[in-house]
Amino acid sequence: MLIKDVLIPAAEMLGRADLIPAIEAAYTAAAAGTPPEGEAAALLRCYHLVENEVALDHFPLKETQSFVPTAEGVLFTRFAHAPVDVLDVRDGAGARVDFTVYPARLALAQGTGEVSVTYSYAPARADIDGETAFGEKISARLLACGVACEYLLAGGRYAEAAVFSEKFHAALAAAGLERRKLWVRARRWV
Repeated sequence: MLIKDVLIPAAEMLGRADLIPAIEAAYTAAAAGTPPEGEAAALLRCYHLVENEVALDHFPLKETQSFVPTAEGVLFTRFAHAPVDVLDVRDGAGARVDFTVYPARLALAQGTGEVSVTYSYAPARADIDGETAFGEKISARLLACGVACEYLLAGGRYAEAAVFSEKFHAALAAAGLERRKLWVRARRWV
């Protein structure tokens, strides 16, 4: 889904239908390389804040890549995305490999051949005509609630922002809802 498809529902939630033409104009101008201006730019900034919050706190973006480590390990500059957290390292046979994370590299045990590294990363900043970083589990409505909340917070409208914050966090909880195991309480005899 496009970022524009998140900003338009956010403007509608805010009761600001007047922003929709500005968002559409910013979308067409982005193809020519012109950055958005005014309130469309403010909504885009709010979108980036929400996208980072969702990716870093609630639903991490994960990537798995294969590397052949050098004597120092694997430099983070070799990763496709800047890693936030290294989750797992496995060798070619699928066995776990012990690792240590340093500021610029990932140190591995000596004699390790090709490894597969699973890590989480922060989304890249996209323009208004770019794609969102999330799949179908994170809906446009969920992100739009977060954008509306951030926009209202930036404008100092805290009571209204609290309503959208509640909706945003309820939608996050619903999106991450996993079926719990059913169990029956043990009977207690008095």
